[in-house]
Amino acid sequence: MTMVSAEVVPERLPWRRLIGLLRPIWRGTAAMIALSVAGVLVGLVPPLVLGVLVNALVDHNDRREAALLALLIVLATVVEAGLYIASDGTYARNAGRLYRNVRLSMFEGALVRARRGEDTGGLPSRFVSDAETLERATLSVLDSGVMLGVEFLSALVALGMLEPWALPVVAPLLAGTWVVTRRMQEPAATAGQRRQEELETMTRSIVGGLRRSDDPAATTRFRAAAERLLGAEVRYGWLQAFNLQGSGGLAKLGPIAIVVAAAFAGSHQAGALLSIYLLAQRVFWGFDGVVDLRLGTQSVRGAVNRCFELADTAGRADARIPCNDRVGR
Repeated sequence: MTMVSAEVVPERLPWRRLIGLLRPIWRGTAAMIALSVAGVLVGLVPPLVLGVLVNALVDHNDRREAALLALLIVLATVVEAGLYIASDGTYARNAGRLYRNVRLSMFEGALVRARRGEDTGGLPSRFVSDAETLERATLSVLDSGVMLGVEFLSALVALGMLEPWALPVVAPLLAGTWVVTRRMQEPAATAGQRRQEELETMTRSIVGGLRRSDDPAATTRFRAAAERLLGAEVRYGWLQAFNLQGSGGLAKLGPIAIVVAAAFAGSHQAGALLSIYLLAQRVFWGFDGVVDLRLGTQSVRGAVNRCFELADTAGRADARIPCNDRVGR
């Protein structure tokens, strides 16, 4: 029985090719990132000002100052929301243009395959799900990565300026979060992705080489591949549960430990301790988000590879995907 050659999925994402997709929309991408970064930085105002507000009420009973500070918090929250709305709107426009460019190139590849007489029955899903996955691996990863990275670094700097003793406490807790995630979730996610790709390859191979619909050997091979995938998914589920509780527990414990360390170091003002706690939360949220985002890219290699494979059928590399900037304006 003739077997279809197995699809070789790269171990790593083709980051250069993915970045090349953003070149036609670099202005919109830069605007999106700038708005997101501005929103993150403005978001530091409420936790910092809230501590000053609490001190004004508790230590000085100055209601006028507290009212002005509360107004500043409200204003910062409104500005932050406006920046994020503008960023999300810019993101939607960029994503739409990216979808258009990728799907046009993929469509040319589909036409070439159709002219060759090849089976194109499974291609519609690539135009929808695979193209959306490719967008998440480029524009979404870039936007979220920058936002989370800036949130982590800015909150860490603000925390260090507010209470230098917090940094020696933060470092081992962040290292523990990294180790828990890398040791538990990443190997399982990689194994699950490989099993998924193996099942897809096996399915194409079996279906492409079927002689009879009741071929018992085909059922046996497919069942074996499905069982291997099931084992990987179960293991991934357990490790992910331990990872979520481990990293989540450190994220909950971290801000409390930092506040305790600050209190022992001499920070006895209630407002200062409150600001320290809120900033520490942002530090751990940002760091945990960056780690999870990095691991999330491991599961999109197959879809990204299929999109580029179809686009390359027409002899067009991603950096040359056509982009008529007048379309959709």
